Amino acid sequence: MKKIPVIILLILTLQGCLPAIFVAGAATGVIIYDHRNAKTMFEDRDITFQIQHRFDNDKELRNKAHLSITTFNHIALLLGQAPNDELRNRAEAIVKSNSKVKMLYNEVTIEKPISDMARANDAWITTKVKTILATVPGLNSSSLKIVTENKVVYLMGLTTRTQAQLATDKTRTVAGVKKVVKLFEYLN
Repeated sequence: MKKIPVIILLILTLQGCLPAIFVAGAATGVIIYDHRNAKTMFEDRDITFQIQHRFDNDKELRNKAHLSITTFNHIALLLGQAPNDELRNRAEAIVKSNSKVKMLYNEVTIEKPISDMARANDAWITTKVKTILATVPGLNSSSLKIVTENKVVYLMGLTTRTQAQLATDKTRTVAGVKKVVKLFEYLN
């Protein structure tokens, strides 16, 4: 019997009938606001998985470069380091070959891949940014995608200009952030 409400919620979500997706339902009361419909959310995850899989299967990219892909509303953000333009361009070509990617931001730098310690620091910066943004009154931070690479924080999302500016201003105050890059799509 408990499966029926979950199935109904899933069906409504997949059809884009709900303005919000309920995570963990009544147990936590957490609501994630996302202006994308469920199909787009699933496609974004699938795009990311497919591209990362191709990076992992390319021996030279896997062994010589550090690459990560993030997708939000079919917009891809390619981050990392590659030792030369050839590998950077190969990674870009892989992303562009995915027919569902409507735009690509290639932020791969030509340099030696950063250390595991630097990556851990980036994860910590992302955690701090998410935590601070979650506490800002009036900011729907759950509609934003936050990624950090080499102390540069990238903000993505489908949001209003006011929300985007508020998120950007707060992110700039976080210790360890070297730069903030805005990659928003605006609702207004």
